Amino acid sequence: MNAPVLNLTAASSTGQAMKILRATTSEIVVSVARRPEGGWPSLRLLLDGQDYATIHPGVLVPGDATVAELTIPLPRLPDGRPHAVAVMDAATGALAPGSNLRPVAITKALRALVIYPAGEVYDHDKVRWYRAPMEKLLSDYFNIGDMIVYDSTLKLLRYAHLEPMKIMNPTEADIERYASEFDYVFVRGSNFIHEKMEWFRAVEVLERVKLPVYAIGVGAQASLNRAIELSEGSKRFWSIVGDRCAAIGVRGAFSAETLRHNGVRNVEVVGCPSIFRTRNRDLAIKIPDQREIRKVAFSLRREFDSSYTANPETYIRNQRQALLKVDSQSDMVMSSHGEQEEKAFFLRDDAAKAKAVAEFVHSGWWDGPDDARMREIYEKKLFSFFDVERYDEFARGLDLAVGYRVHGVLPAVAHGVPGVLVAYDTRSQELAETLKIPVVPEAALAEGGWRAVYQEAALNALSKSYAQSYDRMRNFLVANGVPHRM
Repeated sequence: MNAPVLNLTAASSTGQAMKILRATTSEIVVSVARRPEGGWPSLRLLLDGQDYATIHPGVLVPGDATVAELTIPLPRLPDGRPHAVAVMDAATGALAPGSNLRPVAITKALRALVIYPAGEVYDHDKVRWYRAPMEKLLSDYFNIGDMIVYDSTLKLLRYAHLEPMKIMNPTEADIERYASEFDYVFVRGSNFIHEKMEWFRAVEVLERVKLPVYAIGVGAQASLNRAIELSEGSKRFWSIVGDRCAAIGVRGAFSAETLRHNGVRNVEVVGCPSIFRTRNRDLAIKIPDQREIRKVAFSLRREFDSSYTANPETYIRNQRQALLKVDSQSDMVMSSHGEQEEKAFFLRDDAAKAKAVAEFVHSGWWDGPDDARMREIYEKKLFSFFDVERYDEFARGLDLAVGYRVHGVLPAVAHGVPGVLVAYDTRSQELAETLKIPVVPEAALAEGGWRAVYQEAALNALSKSYAQSYDRMRNFLVANGVPHRM
């Protein structure tokens, strides 16, 4: 065996005495900490349950370091990769978290499983909504932002084959096939960290499928910055994910604190894949003079339950006022991201449009059925889509993206379009802070439109920090051993 390589600069933040951070068919990286009494634990490395080597960190680690990473080369096996690698405390027999997982192959065509996909995949890494009859498209609510995050994540990952992991009704044959034929699992980035999240049988499946699990850009959801108490099922799910990776990648500080509050410590803030979907580290974000801005996209979020806003009446009033103000200042297009009523107009279904107008009037979104300005916007200035590639085409023609949808702004920025986000919940606020997206209060956009919130200094900060944000995401993928294309 070649000698382990010591890395003291990448100290573990997991708070665990030892942990497998990542394992491939060529090497395994282990984080190890000194014991409370000052000595280092000796480690046994096992391949498929058989002793391969004993490592003595005390011989390798100089000075007063308390935590270190060891990179241990693995042998080239004549019959392929080991089915499981494990690290054990030689004195106590305790296994390090991340043990007994299948190491990720560095050369083969990889097969990936996704938990909670959001759409149908075609041409390898492109996502569109599931094809359905018109009636179903009109009646079902689906969040197009989830579709964008899914599409963006696929563009960052390296894989040859992708399948959804069944978590509602998996069969024994499904579980056996996942365990024997696949290389890794990832959790699609979304608002999965909240009290009502349902994981069905995901914990049972993961406990039996010994593969690495990666979470990239997951987030907590609450209208206010408050403590979130997860269910025992969610705690168990995130605990398993945390054990199967070096760190769980979250959108921002609020999400990180929420997981830590619920006992999951190895968390890293990375932002959201959607802003990196073009995989261009040297992206040039255009910051034109206000006088040059013509085409402005206003991203709509008309839904307003308690998980998004603490004051629904103020929320809807501010958003309507902001929409009309932006429309008066520019050649505006209102982008809709999943609400049924907007789809009725986009798909031009007369019966559904009549029902939509009744809902608009009832909620106060329209002043009445003859609200001429709102009807003109809905009839002539509405954009929606069921294929993420269509949004890319739309975004490339914009001068500015503003509004209430994180995924109306971030994927536009990925194409070099300046963006300004309205802060109305923890999710938008933390993503804006993480990625240096200019963020403004609801009232600011409502009172002054885009001209009042278009601040070149803030947009310059976004432009200057983009490469750093890109590197943070890429370094996170590398540190976790995620097969990637960044």
